[in-house]
Amino acid sequence: MSEKQNQQNPKKGEPWKPKEKFDKKANKKKQEQEQEQVEGKQETNKQQQQQNQQPIIPQQTIDQQSSQPQLPINDKQIALADASKEPNKRKDFLSHLPIFQDYTSVSIKTVKQIDPFTLHHAFIELCIQYQNGQCIGSTHRCVEFLNALKQFIRDYKLSRQSNYFAMAFLDELKEIFNLMKNFRTVNEGMSTSYLFIRECLMILRDTRLDENESKIWLCNQIDQFIQSKIIAASELIVKNATQLIQEGTTILVYARSYLIENFIINYIKQGKQLTIFVVDNPQFGEGSQLVNRLQQQGISCYQILLSHVSYILSKVDKILVGASSMLCNGALVSRVGTALLACLASTHKIPFLVFCESYKFSEKSQIDSLSWNEIAQLQQGNENQQYTSLSLRYDITQSNYINMIVTEVGLIPATSVKAVIGEFKKYNYVDAIEVPRKEQ
Repeated sequence: MSEKQNQQNPKKGEPWKPKEKFDKKANKKKQEQEQEQVEGKQETNKQQQQQNQQPIIPQQTIDQQSSQPQLPINDKQIALADASKEPNKRKDFLSHLPIFQDYTSVSIKTVKQIDPFTLHHAFIELCIQYQNGQCIGSTHRCVEFLNALKQFIRDYKLSRQSNYFAMAFLDELKEIFNLMKNFRTVNEGMSTSYLFIRECLMILRDTRLDENESKIWLCNQIDQFIQSKIIAASELIVKNATQLIQEGTTILVYARSYLIENFIINYIKQGKQLTIFVVDNPQFGEGSQLVNRLQQQGISCYQILLSHVSYILSKVDKILVGASSMLCNGALVSRVGTALLACLASTHKIPFLVFCESYKFSEKSQIDSLSWNEIAQLQQGNENQQYTSLSLRYDITQSNYINMIVTEVGLIPATSVKAVIGEFKKYNYVDAIEVPRKEQ
């Protein structure tokens, strides 16, 4: 008898069932359910095995634990436990950024690297100025560092165990440079001056000069660095900027820059007219310092907060900013808020100009503001207020937002920074160092 006949004529006592059609989706679902059941059995077996492997706890300890009263856990305790994990996350997020403490003339001597009997007083005063904010700005910090170094060189006395001034002072220079890192991050200008002085000591090592002659020659080299790379470079930058900016231009400057301040004063003294907007960040107040300096020179200007810049950009012709350093990829490292101005300048089609000396050009490369930075202020809330107030000191402006860099070598694009670094490295960052010779 065929299958159709069996279906049409079922056996007695059995209800008739229609033929099931093959459904792919139902079959797949059924297979998944079977697989889940197998996996569930395997997990239960593993748990049983782990329980069997656990050590047997005596019944007495179990009774003691059960006899202890268990306090109820409310929602507030759970919330505090979860909130306590957040500071650890923030600490890991910012652990690589330096946080500097405030020191006085007494407490600064407790730093491990400082020996009050051997460290020169000029560096102790300089470190306190770094902390108190009396010495701010990359140029000012570099000049004060070099001046303190000259005082230390003049007062330095060679020990009896050392026969060569250059070798002994090279070790002292390394310790001092590492000491500066405990109070503020070392900017690129200070790094360049340190490399130059170290190169001078390497040259001095191969000469026959005595201790006094070596001191005089080294101090002269430091004066040459200040004159060539800072003072003369500033004058050339002011001259190049004067030719670039036409009379009657409305400029916007951010905070206080040594170069831009000299440019404005020199430009107004020539009898030319400028409309000046000074943007201030209330956290640091450098814009207010620039306004006071310009008022002392009889120069009128407008002061505006960084948060209100967008309202007056339609009246601005050019934006001028200073620089802490220029990186080899063309990025600008400057005080925090500069990147915001660069983005607004790009949106409103306003030229964005950077004033920077070539000794601040760096061979480093950076694309974000957190891989390297300095925490200006870090405050954490109390137990009831779980928060962290973060204030960074610098930010990164990418090269595509920079229209031009005004330097002592001329007006260059941001992409030419690496080429300028290569040229100056050939001449020891300043000029061909004249090798000292012992007079016969």
